[in-house]
Amino acid sequence: MSPSRQQGFAMGIVIAILSAIAIFGASVVLVSTTQHAGAALDLEGAKAYHAARAGIEWGVYHVLRPGFAGCAGINNKVVAYGGGLGAYRATISCTSSVHEEGTDNVTLYAISATACNDAVCPTASAPPPPFYVERQLRVTVGSN
Repeated sequence: MSPSRQQGFAMGIVIAILSAIAIFGASVVLVSTTQHAGAALDLEGAKAYHAARAGIEWGVYHVLRPGFAGCAGINNKVVAYGGGLGAYRATISCTSSVHEEGTDNVTLYAISATACNDAVCPTASAPPPPFYVERQLRVTVGSN
């Protein structure tokens, strides 16, 4: 073999190795970006949970306080937050039912809070915005 026929052989190997390194680098960037977005959504989910929990506690407080007039005062109430939860809203809903327990009547209040990180939590007819997070909690409390 003459030296002139072997001149382009190394170039093909170098191109193959550089292509493999570029594909590996792009894969690492894609995985890293996906993990960062997932971690950000986890944090937003935790904030939404705490906003919903605060809404539940607000509803339970109003149900159990003396002089409470039923669910009418808190049903479909929208609670806005400040501080770290400033981007969240919780919508509180309440239903009540009376049950007979022995000689007493017990009123049960089913309270739910739906918290989301949008000014208005989307309905089924409207698609949610990107990075939308929503959490819903429910609790039942009773009083005589």
